[in-house]
Amino acid sequence: MTVQPIDTSKTAMLEEALLAKAMPPGSLGELARLAIRIALITPKPLSRLALLLFAGDHGIVAEGTTHSPQEITWQQSVNFAKGGGACGLFARVHEVDLTVIDMGVDHSFSPSDGIEDCSLGRGTRNFLLQDAMDMKQCQTAMELGKEHVRTKRLAGFDCIAFGEMGVGNTSSASAIAAAVTGLPVRRITGKGSGLSDEELEYKCSVLERSLEKHPSRDPLQVLASLGGFEIAGIAGGIIEAASLSMPVLLDGFIVTAAALISCALEPNCKDYLIPCHLSALEGHDLLLHYLELPAPLLSLGMQLGEGTGSLTAWPIIRQASSILSEMTSFDTGGVTDSTSLLKEKGLLP
Repeated sequence: MTVQPIDTSKTAMLEEALLAKAMPPGSLGELARLAIRIALITPKPLSRLALLLFAGDHGIVAEGTTHSPQEITWQQSVNFAKGGGACGLFARVHEVDLTVIDMGVDHSFSPSDGIEDCSLGRGTRNFLLQDAMDMKQCQTAMELGKEHVRTKRLAGFDCIAFGEMGVGNTSSASAIAAAVTGLPVRRITGKGSGLSDEELEYKCSVLERSLEKHPSRDPLQVLASLGGFEIAGIAGGIIEAASLSMPVLLDGFIVTAAALISCALEPNCKDYLIPCHLSALEGHDLLLHYLELPAPLLSLGMQLGEGTGSLTAWPIIRQASSILSEMTSFDTGGVTDSTSLLKEKGLLP
């Protein structure tokens, strides 16, 4: 195991420290509980978030599982790298470092596009017919994800988020999720970019046949058989971030599907995951429940991906991380200790 479990022995001490803050006990609700979770991962307030956005194309689109033209993958990747799109905007607003990485897009980028070249091919293969990746590609993609996290850590970033761009990657994520969790495909597969009811039924049938084609449930084999280059990069990145005791801001459905692989390989990874939002995509809540994670911080009906849920939650997370170390206590604030008075009256344990 490269990922160590979080030491929860300090929880009671942290809870006592919260009770000493100049506020009624429990008045910050989930924000206070988040503060404790973060403090158990890292004692210092969070200040620098890096968003690693991995891009890749998917051979499964040949089966007609999406309406989106495949060229949108490379077009949006360039857009993001130049500060466009929702993720580019949100990263700029919150002063988050955004890196766009080509893991296997069916396009030749130019140096002026501002995209890191880590391409492992022009997209994965059609996993209805064969493995999406060979095992070497899969392991290399995971290692590239780890390397990018290490680079950001060495550059002084103390928190990591992951985004993705890849037409067809909801199909890959749903197939992975079904294989890992054992949940029926139809419970964790949505319409993606606007499929009709009939088209969704067809998409589900493609995924069900694909799962029959690839019966292994070994997590690495599941990733190689059904995954995408970008999903493998995220899975590796999550493991590395957790091994470095960095909080991982968990985005939506596709990043959570990658986290399923990370946690299957390194179960202690889940200690470092902070669910940022509940995606409107079908089944995201079921994946979070499977991982036994706390409730997401936000539920805004978002389903864009790109790391936008993590970016939206970042100010809340950063704020929570400062509570224990920077909020004034009753003593330092010169405020009467109402919590102690409640304890004296037997109204608090």
